Amino acid sequence: MSKIVRYRFMGSWWWFWLLCMTGIGLPLAVLYLLTGTVRMDTDVDDPEQIAEDLYSGKLTGKQSAN
Repeated sequence: MSKIVRYRFMGSWWWFWLLCMTGIGLPLAVLYLLTGTVRMDTDVDDPEQIAEDLYSGKLTGKQSAN
């Protein structure tokens, strides 16, 4: 079984950009980005099919009501 690895930032984008705009806060912004990002591993049977569906537009973040 293969894995799909995704990264997602769980922190506040507002705080991140605020820290980026200040020169002294830039190192803190990088640290905030690294500590606020989580790694998600998902086991899948056919990762190539999922990638193909994703790039073709079949997989979106919204599910239909059908």
